[in-house]
Amino acid sequence: MHFFLTWYILTRMKSRNSVKDAPRISYDPSEVVRFGGIVTRNPRMIACIHTAEVAARASDITVLILGENGVGKDMMAEAIHRISPRKQGPYIGINCSALSETLLESELFGHEKGAFTSADRRRKGKFELANEGTLFLDEIGDMSSAAQAKILRAVEHHVFERIGGEAQVQSNARIIAATNKNLAELVNLGKFREDLYYRLNEVCIEVPPLRERKEDIPLFIDEFVKEINSEFGKKIKGVSDVTMKYLMRHEWPGNVRELKSVIKRGMLVAKGDSLWLEDLSFQVELAVDTVEEAAMRDFSLKTAERNHIVRVLQISRGIKKQACTLLKISRSTLDKKLDEYKIDMPKE
Repeated sequence: MHFFLTWYILTRMKSRNSVKDAPRISYDPSEVVRFGGIVTRNPRMIACIHTAEVAARASDITVLILGENGVGKDMMAEAIHRISPRKQGPYIGINCSALSETLLESELFGHEKGAFTSADRRRKGKFELANEGTLFLDEIGDMSSAAQAKILRAVEHHVFERIGGEAQVQSNARIIAATNKNLAELVNLGKFREDLYYRLNEVCIEVPPLRERKEDIPLFIDEFVKEINSEFGKKIKGVSDVTMKYLMRHEWPGNVRELKSVIKRGMLVAKGDSLWLEDLSFQVELAVDTVEEAAMRDFSLKTAERNHIVRVLQISRGIKKQACTLLKISRSTLDKKLDEYKIDMPKE
């Protein structure tokens, strides 16, 4: 199958599209493979990257990326562009599900001055802006039938008209589409055009969900920790062993996007140089297996009391009088607790 796919794509490539200096990817399963913002050691994901790399070199081939929300379809699309012969051209993305049919048409094809009430000037659309580059159509499965027909013409013939205009505009943009929907099923139900489906599906890459490549979780966490440390000036070294154990058990319905959100939130509130379960915002729906495993976490009453006092001080913005009212303790008792637990007062 891979041989046929490679042969098919290469026969579609024109001599002007050959790329001698494009980076090669190692496929040794014992090594970590990087592709743009994607990092993996999972065999299925490495196979996806292999297909993406071959497709990238054929700059006129359309690519359809399938996968659940949050798996990194946008990262895959941008990585394909970055190693393609079109890498010097623009990379333009648009979420087709975020706009109404009228707004989507305007965003994709642009409009002429006076085309509608607020059109006070000519405006180029995404197809025109992406000329000689790559246009990424995200959530393609949520478009109306009318929008599908117009996109098919633009993809098939590389021409379109701006809204309110008559002149044909040419665009040699390479199309990469993505969706979390089952397009083949939508075609059978009559909800997606069969001709557009086959036009977009010259090469198909199905990105597996994070729950099916959990060996990648530590890799992504390392990447996120470095990125967030740099962005917010934090000095977090990583996650504790018990936290990693629970993160590996979680099913991650939001995939890589959810993982990054959890790590980011934890790093922003963490007090030490490691992330613990108490720092994370999601609920782990798993019982602790053993007393020994529970002992790896700090369940002591002192720690619970300290954390509670810190939270109340944050709520009261460091004003001791308000904190004492919320805690229902005297000022002297609060001062004693602050000294005992070595709590630094937040600034008012």
